[in-house]
Parts: sequence; structure tokens; C-alpha cells
Amino acid sequence: MTLAAILAEHMAKSVTPSARGVTRCDVGTVGAQRVTPATPVTSQKPPPKLSVRGVSDAVHLEPLPDALKPLRAHLLALAAGVGIDVALVRRLDDADVAACIGLDVRQLADYVSMLSGTADRHAGRVPLDDTAAIYCEQCGPIWIHPTIAEVLPVVDGWPRALGCPWCFVRKAGGYIPRPPVACDGCRHFTPDTISPAAGIGACGAGKGTHYPMQRRGCSHFDPIRKALL
Repeated sequence: MTLAAILAEHMAKSVTPSARGVTRCDVGTVGAQRVTPATPVTSQKPPPKLSVRGVSDAVHLEPLPDALKPLRAHLLALAAGVGIDVALVRRLDDADVAACIGLDVRQLADYVSMLSGTADRHAGRVPLDDTAAIYCEQCGPIWIHPTIAEVLPVVDGWPRALGCPWCFVRKAGGYIPRPPVACDGCRHFTPDTISPAAGIGACGAGKGTHYPMQRRGCSHFDPIRKALL
């Protein structure tokens, strides 16, 4: 603690400064004594080291934009080769391109494909290869790539997921195209009392009246729970 800090804290009381060479004394006599102030110690953290995937740990410098040009050109070529909008690659930040350092050709192609899929979902379009219907616990029925659907657990006839690539669209209030579903498979549906199989029933989720086998996209569809044996 410095002498100035001691004076400010104790004012006119007797003090024992922590500076070397100062003994216990009154404020009135401190000025007359020889004080050897402690050398202030400052703690300065070194700037964080920046590392890039695929680069040796001995290199801690962020790649210069010019060094990323060949990689960006490669991504542009991959996008153009499969008919993906090259503007998606041009809009990538240098940090995003740098994150691709060390990826092989297949991984880069998958990355470009995911860029396109994300852009499609933002625009309310189903990506071309997303042909499988699953049930997301957050979004309801959605379209997804078959390779994802085939590894999900099937519950009540639906591949189930706790989250999906459409969740960010739902959170942003965007439009989600839905796979067609039939009302008679939804727990919100109340069949017609006279003709349950063919009559117009009511939706308990407030989506109007529909025929039980009428197929349509619905965000409120909730599969009927099957009894466990």
C-alpha cells in the first residue's frame, strides 16, 4: 500500500504504512520521516495469442488476407461447380475462411453446401437434398437430410430430434416449410362425432376444421402417443 493510500484511509489516525522504511507514526510526523516507497508492481497480461487451425502451434499470428486468397478462390470454385451462389463465399469474413485451413476437399465441399443450406433456410426454402421428414421437439415437423433422419430414434412413427437446423429460423420468427401431415394422426385433432373417419373434425390447437385424412403442413402437429406394451 502506498503512503498516499494510507493517508487517505486513516486520515488523522495513527498508521503503519507498508512502505519499506516507514515505522508506526502519526500523520503529523510522517512528512518529516524518510520514506522509501515500495516500487509499484504493475501486472500486464500479454496480448492473447491467435492460432489458426491446421497451422503449427509455433505460429501464433492471424493469417493475412492475402494469404487466404487461394483458399477463398478454392471455395469459390467449389461453389460454382455445384451451382451454389458464389456470393455466399464472397461474403465470408477472413476469420471464417481462416477456419477452413487444414480441411480436405470433401470437407470444404460440405462446408460450402452447408452455407447454401443455411441461406435457403433463412429465405424460407427447403435445401435441395433435405428430403426426409422428422419431428423436432422445438419446431415440430420439418425437412432434413436423409443421412440425419436415418440415425435418429423413431418414436410414434417419427424420427425424433431435440433440435434441428430450422431452430434458428423459428427463433427469428421466420417461415418454415412443413412436410404434409394428416390431422387424424395428431393429438390436437377431435374427429367428427357422426363420421369420425371421414367427417370434418376440429383442431384443438386453433387451426380450424379439417378432414381427418387431409394432408397439409402444420407447425402444431403433435403425433399421437402410442401406448407402450
